[in-house]
Amino acid sequence: KFVPNSVKIKAGDQVLSSGLGGIFPKGLVIGTVSKVIKKKQDLFQEIILSPSPDFSKLEEVLIFIS
Repeated sequence: KFVPNSVKIKAGDQVLSSGLGGIFPKGLVIGTVSKVIKKKQDLFQEIILSPSPDFSKLEEVLIFIS
């Protein structure tokens, strides 16, 4: 959610689940970075992801609400 500007991220990098929180297993592919927006005046950079699942082929989904 909050990625500091000091972290080096580039388009094409994969984003994986950390396993923290115990809901999702570690290493689950979330998506691929499609765009990184850095502004010098901001502490954090904006990351745009392309989701990994092909949503046109999903038959069932589970939504967690807390």
